[in-house]
Amino acid sequence: MLRVACRTDPGKKRIHNEDAFLALAEDGLFVVADGVGGRAAGEVASALCIDVFRSASATLRERARIYLENATPAARNTVLAAMDDACQLASKKVYETAESEGKSGMTTTVVVILLAGTTAFIAHVGDSRAYLARMEELKQLTEDHSMVNELIRAGKMTAAEAKTSRHRHVITRAIGLYPTVQPSLASVDLMPGDRLVLCSDGLSDVVRPERVQALTLTGDPETAAGALIDAALEAGGPDNVTVVLVDPEGRTATDEATLRARVLEHLFLFEDMPYGNRLQVSRILREHYFAPGEYLVAEGTPGDAMFVILDGEVMVTASGVELARLGPGEHFGELALADQLPRSASVVAVTFGGAISITAEDLQEFCQREPVLGNSLLWKLLKVLGKRLRQTNARVSTTNALP
Repeated sequence: MLRVACRTDPGKKRIHNEDAFLALAEDGLFVVADGVGGRAAGEVASALCIDVFRSASATLRERARIYLENATPAARNTVLAAMDDACQLASKKVYETAESEGKSGMTTTVVVILLAGTTAFIAHVGDSRAYLARMEELKQLTEDHSMVNELIRAGKMTAAEAKTSRHRHVITRAIGLYPTVQPSLASVDLMPGDRLVLCSDGLSDVVRPERVQALTLTGDPETAAGALIDAALEAGGPDNVTVVLVDPEGRTATDEATLRARVLEHLFLFEDMPYGNRLQVSRILREHYFAPGEYLVAEGTPGDAMFVILDGEVMVTASGVELARLGPGEHFGELALADQLPRSASVVAVTFGGAISITAEDLQEFCQREPVLGNSLLWKLLKVLGKRLRQTNARVSTTNALP
């Protein structure tokens, strides 16, 4: 049974509360918005954003229903597209209101969770956050769109330095900054015992992550929400603080959910990548299950995807000759992401197993949407191709050196 708790407080230093939240349990829709722009303006921006998502709830609920009936990658992306549309409409409305009412610079952050059965869809803009509490661990599902976070990711600032930086409150994306916006989108499978948290930076900026984790795992949602608000106030309450906690209905781990979880933990493309970024990338991954004798790719046929084996064993053949056998963690087809030429070899399953793939079209769309994260993926792929080329050159050199 779904359990929800919502708490907000202006804090100890602010008279006005520019935070706003929405909790429509019947629609599985939960939103936190943190207004920016000073007295009145921030309140207006966050309220407008919440109104847009309230109006969009019927559409979002319908997209979630369709996904529940047929949980394909295409249906998943349709849900995310609807969340994107709501963010675009909110940004347009806030921007136009600011222009017409002389409140230039009025913006808001937003973080959204839409439940579709045991899948949580996530959209966010700015530095309000979503977390997942699972098995005594707290995972951050979103990565802040902030100047200091970008500097940390670029290796130009440490997390400790970010805490005292004069740029720590500068966000790089916001609802209403422009008529259009670029939200980050992701989805995550839910398991029994999971707890979801949405919050404004009035919590995450002042309460240590380990403290947030301990309090999130305390008691029922109402108890935990109250404890988190109290912790922010005890830390000085320098900003408005809002918390929405949701205990969704999880499912026991299916093969598909287990496969995606293993991808997030072990895929070479995700090395050194925060969990929230992994979730963003995972939406372009396609799951495959295979049985002995089944072809993953066939020699001579065009291909546009690379594959990573997660379970089982496959055999690589060319002109009927076995070239190699691949197992968990090994991958093939990287060049297909660049040229989509006919495959030079066949790959056929030797045992039962599973794999994931990335298509050239999905990778290109992702790189256009998230250029920084996309460039990181491309560099990892380039390193893999470079390693393969060096290995090939070494084999050729050895062969040429034979008497």
